[in-house]
Amino acid sequence: MKHKQRFKPGCTTSGGLSLIEVLVAFVILSMVMSVIMRINATSLRNHNVSSQYLQAVQVVQSRMVEMGIDDQSEHLVSEGIEPGGINWHYVRQPYLEWSETRFQSAPLVPVEERITISWGGDETREETPRQLTFSRVSLITASR
Repeated sequence: MKHKQRFKPGCTTSGGLSLIEVLVAFVILSMVMSVIMRINATSLRNHNVSSQYLQAVQVVQSRMVEMGIDDQSEHLVSEGIEPGGINWHYVRQPYLEWSETRFQSAPLVPVEERITISWGGDETREETPRQLTFSRVSLITASR
């Protein structure tokens, strides 16, 4: 003998989800997806900025080496634009913060090299690394 299950009036049993449960699940899913999208956008923006900095560092290094080849001149000013919109301005000048008496017997003169580099479209970035090198003194300069 099989017994039929009897249900109380107003009480339903269903194997599916209610509309409220589905809506709550979609709200939670959309919140999680928006957080993931923000993280993705931030990482993409950081990648672009670091790529620009890397390209700028490569330009600085290549220009410093290129300008440092001519070590006979104490004064040198040069500027240019690299592919990708990177502007650079190079200045070589005597380093005046050191006293000249320290180097009277040495055939070298301290020289400061600065390169100002700027890039970026909407957000312009600018860096000015500098280094101190020594330049050979010509015989005319040494006899003064």
